[in-house]
Amino acid sequence: MYRKSSGLLAVSVVMVLFSAACGTTYLANTEIPDTPDNREIYQRVMDYREAIEKRDSEALAAMTSRTYFENAGTTDRSDDDYGFDALQGTLLDELRDNILAVQLRILMHRIAIDGDRAYADYEYYYTFKYVEGGVEGWEPKNDFNRLEFVREDGIWKIASGM
Repeated sequence: MYRKSSGLLAVSVVMVLFSAACGTTYLANTEIPDTPDNREIYQRVMDYREAIEKRDSEALAAMTSRTYFENAGTTDRSDDDYGFDALQGTLLDELRDNILAVQLRILMHRIAIDGDRAYADYEYYYTFKYVEGGVEGWEPKNDFNRLEFVREDGIWKIASGM
């Protein structure tokens, strides 16, 4: 009887290991399937994070779609909406000129791709050092965000969410 049950145990262990080896693999530290498309969007988000931390307005401008539009999370008013030109002409300059240091941590939650459009949902934690009116200070924040992407000439560009 002992040999029979230990044989079943060995077969069970082998089956579990085999099924785990054939299962879905995930992007590092996520529950997002590791596919070439998901990996590409994930890398774009990490490029975005790196550009923010470096306060690299040129890199951010290069990864932004000409169709960029932001409604600042408000659908009932339009006075806080802005597009590509305002992002390029004001906000990226403010990042470069008024933010002295940034630490940004991103925890990816979801990536969805539909043809030439995609989005990445994530939670972020940041701390940034700023100067305003000659006074320096630190500002921490934790929130959720979605970066929306559009494929332009084979390259994923940010269309919303900065």
